[in-house]
Amino acid sequence: MHVLINAMTAGGAVVGGAVVLFGLIHYVIAGSVPALLIALAVVIAGPAEDLLKRGARKRAPSPGAAELWETAVDRATSLLFLLLLLVCVFLV
Repeated sequence: MHVLINAMTAGGAVVGGAVVLFGLIHYVIAGSVPALLIALAVVIAGPAEDLLKRGARKRAPSPGAAELWETAVDRATSLLFLLLLLVCVFLV
């Protein structure tokens, strides 16, 4: 099971990186704002969320508080991700 989880994690990182890279390229070449917003959404829902959750775990005064902060970060990044995608839908 660990191998499968590691493979999915690596696959997600590769695909996420490709989405961000191609989104940025498409923005630079064609000026596509939706492509830029999608790239930003992936960064927020991926590495930025992981970084914020890690910081919440380290700084929380108790395991219960850490869990609450992780949940708050998860909900906030999910909301921001969806809002960025909603803006993309309106722009295209």
